[in-house]
Order: sequence, then C-alpha cells, then structure tokens
Amino acid sequence: MTVVLAGVGADQSNVGRNLPLYDDGTFEYVPIPEKTPETDESETFGTWPLRNGGVAADLLSKIRPAPGREEEWVTDPERIAGWPLHRDPNFDALTYGEHRGSADQRQGYVRLLEALDPGDVVGFYAGLAPPGGHPHRYLIGYFTAESVVTTAGRSPAEKRDLLADHPENAHAKRADGGELYYDRVGAEDKYVAIVEGREPGGLFERDPIRLSERYVKPGNERVGYYLREGIADEWDLRAPDADPVALTRKPAMCFDLSGETFRDRNGIPGAR
Repeated sequence: MTVVLAGVGADQSNVGRNLPLYDDGTFEYVPIPEKTPETDESETFGTWPLRNGGVAADLLSKIRPAPGREEEWVTDPERIAGWPLHRDPNFDALTYGEHRGSADQRQGYVRLLEALDPGDVVGFYAGLAPPGGHPHRYLIGYFTAESVVTTAGRSPAEKRDLLADHPENAHAKRADGGELYYDRVGAEDKYVAIVEGREPGGLFERDPIRLSERYVKPGNERVGYYLREGIADEWDLRAPDADPVALTRKPAMCFDLSGETFRDRNGIPGAR
C-alpha cells in the first residue's frame, strides 16, 4: 500500500528552462538529455513531438547532458536537435529505471522503489511554468507497479540477461553490449532498479496536479519550493522525514496510500 513519487523530466538543470504549462491545462513533457550519445534510443530533441506543435528542440537554446559533472552547455542547434533522450520513464512501455540512491542512500530513490509491491503506484513529477507565473512541481503521470528488479549483486552475464529482458528501458538502451553505463565509466558502486508497470498508467493529457508551494522558509533568505501541506497530510507522507519537504532537487517521496485510493483521487491517465 505505497505510492512513490519520482522527479523526472527536462528542466533548468539540464535544458536551462522549465517546460510550459498552457492556459488550457495541457503541458509539455520532454525527457532529460541522455548522458552519452551512445544509446539505442531513437528519439532525440529534434524528433520528440510537442503537444502544441513542433519538436522539443524548438523550445531549447542549450542542453547539459551531465549537469552533476559541471560540463559545458551544448548550444549548437544541430547538436541539440540530434542529441538522444534518456526516455525514463517510458510512458508508452510503462517502464522506469533508476540509479539515484544506489551509492548514496540519502537520495532514497532506489531504496523506495525496491520496496514497491505489485499494485503499488510510482508517480512522476516535473517542473512546469504557467504563462506569466512562477514554475512549480506538478504530478504529470504515473503507472501501476507490476514488478521490480535490480542489477545489484549480479554478475556481468546476469546483468546482460536482465537488461535483455527489459529492452524498452532507458538504462538497457544505453548499455553497451549489456554493460551498464555506470559500470562502463567506472562507477561500479552504482546499480539500477527497474520498475515494470501495467495499466492504469501513462502521461496525463492535461491538468497536472501541483505538488509545490513557493515561499521563504523561516531562517532562509531565498525563496524555495516545498511540498504542499495538504498533499503531505492527505496522502500520508512517510519519506523523506522533513517538514517541509524541499522539492527544488526533486527528491523521491513515499506515501502510505493504496493504489486504488490514489487513482480515485487523481484520475486515470488518458481520462483527465
């Protein structure tokens, strides 16, 4: 009886802006840039269609594929258009892979995902900016969990077999000969958890659910984005253990809420 929310999608940290939320309630979702151009993913910023017409590259003047490494921004329009996406989650195939928290347990992601049972829910939130307004964190979709597997403790051959069983997952697509990206770059302490989903699930068509409120926390000088108190109370927040929960860095959040109750309160993707 668990709902886990994961922060996803292109935003200021990797494409230099938040994506638009339109007046009619529709919005744009664009996956983050892939860390490496070496992937089997065919979708790029130049092919990813926007709901309001055009492609994702039309919205962007720069991308940063690996923001945590302080790499320089890619600003050449042709390179941006041709850069592959890290399509995670894949709302069409209902699969989601995650490594955050596998090496640093403070991030929580992998630990919370590994605890999901069939019928639980994994939801996804992103930064969106309404016309003339402040950006906020919004729930943009979810799917029902079917199974969770991890690469932790597996031999190279076992990892190859596992990834072959999940070909639509973004981590499988950027694996090279069955070798995970993080193994390839020497970060062997990281592993990947893969959540395979089932319906009900998908990306909302419109009216994403605002999760954040914006204010200056007592004792701070800067404005921050925090989980709305009503969401924390009504959905029964269990993690992280913070009051309020800061959403600027997109933490994983866990709620003691059944999948059925979550769906009743928030609707079914494709029907809202």
